[in-house]
Amino acid sequence: MNFSNLEYFVTVAEELNITKAAERLYISQQSLSNQIIKLENELNVKLFSRSPSLTLTYAGETLLKHAKNLLDSRDQMLKEIEDIKESKRGTIKIGVSHTRGRVLLPDILPSFQAKYPLVEVSLVEGNTETLESKLRHGEVDVALSFAPRIQEGIESVELVTDRLLLVVPHKFMDELFGQQADAMRKKFAHSADLSVFKDCPFLLLNKGNRIRTLVDSCFEKNKITPNIILETENTETAFSLARVGMGITVYPAMFLSGVGTAAGEVDFFPIIGEETATLVVSYAQGRYLSTAVKDFIDIAVGVWQQRQI
Repeated sequence: MNFSNLEYFVTVAEELNITKAAERLYISQQSLSNQIIKLENELNVKLFSRSPSLTLTYAGETLLKHAKNLLDSRDQMLKEIEDIKESKRGTIKIGVSHTRGRVLLPDILPSFQAKYPLVEVSLVEGNTETLESKLRHGEVDVALSFAPRIQEGIESVELVTDRLLLVVPHKFMDELFGQQADAMRKKFAHSADLSVFKDCPFLLLNKGNRIRTLVDSCFEKNKITPNIILETENTETAFSLARVGMGITVYPAMFLSGVGTAAGEVDFFPIIGEETATLVVSYAQGRYLSTAVKDFIDIAVGVWQQRQI
């Protein structure tokens, strides 16, 4: 048994389809099937049930768990050896939330690339929960996201605390307040009164998204059942629809630098309370961190500390 055997086995176990697994591995189906049979003969167990479809046996499930750990340990060893050689080559896998990347990365990656021009950067997008899981399983080296919900096993360094804003189309303000619209805009400039907008249509992110969780908490505290007419995974989609007057949404304050002419179409009112989101750079406890990863963390923290001075 060697690492190649384990990689073949893990790929088949993930795909549960020899054709797809062979395509991922760039080998023929027959070669892959032979490798799996050879591994089964070596271990003297059946790793897969082949009828009616390919599934893992109990022995296969046990091997999969250990095989992933062994392959992960190998990857960590190779990263450490790479650092010892001081070649500054290799890869860094950066997890980033779907929309925050466009705000966070432009100030971080250029400095990192200047220091590590030969290190390949791979971006993995996902929500905070997904990135937490990928950190713990070694699928990303470092993540830029909201503070983890479950801190166990993860170290985080705070970058910035972001305020959430209520985005209200101008026509809603005019319809609700008429000639008093401008006076109400000044009143809400420091804090939005959500109860005023309780009957308006809302455009919100999907359940499970960190911003949605914060907003739902705010609605609950104010005993409001919002009229949600659309849910999406993309903050920018909700914002674009708010701009054309479809409904009210919630938008991170740190995104405002890129809204362009939106100020002439919508009003931005801060939501006061616990509706703030702390963005962090995170890494898994107890895992080897390459010099490149450590420097990425230092660069990220330094950039955002400077921006807040």
